[in-house]
Amino acid sequence: MSEPPLRMVVIGDSTSFTDADGPRLPDHPDLYPNVVAADLEKALGRAIEVTVVARPGQTVRDAARAITKDRHLQFDLVARADIVVVGVGSFDHAPAGVPPSVEAVVPYLRPTWFRQRVRRGLLALYPRLVHLTGARRTRTPTAEFDRLFALLLDQVRWLTQGRAAGVVIGPTSHRSAYYGHRHPGHPSSERRHLTIARDHGFAAVSSWTHVLPHVAHLNADGIHWPASAHRSVGSAVAEALLPQLDGTAPAIGRPDGAERDATDD
Repeated sequence: MSEPPLRMVVIGDSTSFTDADGPRLPDHPDLYPNVVAADLEKALGRAIEVTVVARPGQTVRDAARAITKDRHLQFDLVARADIVVVGVGSFDHAPAGVPPSVEAVVPYLRPTWFRQRVRRGLLALYPRLVHLTGARRTRTPTAEFDRLFALLLDQVRWLTQGRAAGVVIGPTSHRSAYYGHRHPGHPSSERRHLTIARDHGFAAVSSWTHVLPHVAHLNADGIHWPASAHRSVGSAVAEALLPQLDGTAPAIGRPDGAERDATDD
């Protein structure tokens, strides 16, 4: 009897299902989760079953809330996973213009004409505020990102009982007109992001290292990658996972003494 497929769960954002031409169907072969699966299948001689849990603009707060509240994600997906790829954080590290708390109330404004007018005004204001602050502020404050990201990673370790292979993908950069063509804080954010990953038992892959050679082919928002960048990132992620899957490197392990607390909002 052949071995059952290895189950891979990707906790991501729009970079996991969008390329430079727009959103793609989940099984599109050029998306990085499917590149990871294809490379691992070739290396291991075993099928990989991919499940992507993602939405546009997903932040670490969204992901931490889901993995501590959503029973389907917790027990039907992550707890059964052999591989977990964590690809959130890019939106958190993006330069902040209009405060996220202000943006969050816009969908509830009425009447429609007023909501649309406010949304257009905020869109026009955002790059000006980014420029005014020197693009130094991030959408999620540093301390809050660090806390929630650690919670997310440790919850993955608890749910899988430490037996899964795991990798964190570092944040992409935001250098489009909407962000004032500036992202000076990206290098430091990436270093901190990947350090947290390693400190919590995960392999770490810098996405921007692999995207930068293809930066001329990013889409208009300056965030989403062409197929060539997806292939480069996906192959790097597969390479980082392989030692954990063939037994030459430890899996993510359980968090020693960590408590499975829930987000407080």
